[in-house]
Amino acid sequence: MGGAAGIATLVGITLLIYRRRTTAMVFAQTTKNDKAMYVFLVATLLAGSAATLSSAGVIGEEHNYRETVGPWVRSILTLSPNGELMMASPVAFRVHAVIGMTLFIIWPFTRLVHSLSAPVGYLFRPSIVYRTRDGRGVAGNRKARPGWERIKY
Repeated sequence: MGGAAGIATLVGITLLIYRRRTTAMVFAQTTKNDKAMYVFLVATLLAGSAATLSSAGVIGEEHNYRETVGPWVRSILTLSPNGELMMASPVAFRVHAVIGMTLFIIWPFTRLVHSLSAPVGYLFRPSIVYRTRDGRGVAGNRKARPGWERIKY
């Protein structure tokens, strides 16, 4: 399951980076923070994939992350971190955790911050209205809804 998710995510980030590099308007808006974010996203993805392969025994010896990494994450979420649990895990899991935490640290300074905002107003805004500039009136006599009023020049 983790391998399939890793492959799908790798394909997705490859397409995103390809679009950012090949579309001139998008590339012109790329900042240094965006580039750093992509480095950390790809590094987190690759470290997680290596951890998945190592836990399955494909690379190195088999490891059950549910006994060490899972309880360590829960200890962080309950604000009582237990580092000894992570020390018992393979290096791939520790590297993945460090890169992932670094990604959370740089989160507010990148475009990832937009994932924390929901454009709720977008759901209730009127559609795009194309208006003519001639003096003719609009057909019908119904009162216009908010956002659909005629523009007065």
